Amino acid sequence: MSCLDTEILDELRDLLGADELHEITGAFIAQLEVQLQQLDPRVVGANLDEGARVAHSLKGGAGNLGASQLSAAASAIEHNARAGDVAMFASVLATLPDLARQAVEELRARGYAPPAS
Repeated sequence: MSCLDTEILDELRDLLGADELHEITGAFIAQLEVQLQQLDPRVVGANLDEGARVAHSLKGGAGNLGASQLSAAASAIEHNARAGDVAMFASVLATLPDLARQAVEELRARGYAPPAS
């Protein structure tokens, strides 16, 4: 099962061309690595406001590139952080690295992102 909405990505490729889409997805992947570090439980700690801010940004970026499962998880993290639900925040946060890895692997495998360097 795909973790990407390929209709969104195909439309972006048609509008922008493969090279520009690669630039955008490459920047997304680089930013994703930073966001995952910022959302590391050891970094976030009790600062749920910062966790919500980072998750909100991730939600938008992933959604814009059709990474729907990753976007949904980031949305849940943001919601739980804003609600102050530390247990649910941590629970959903634990799924994020795998979802991010799957999204990046699929972006690359389907040719929407440049190969790993």
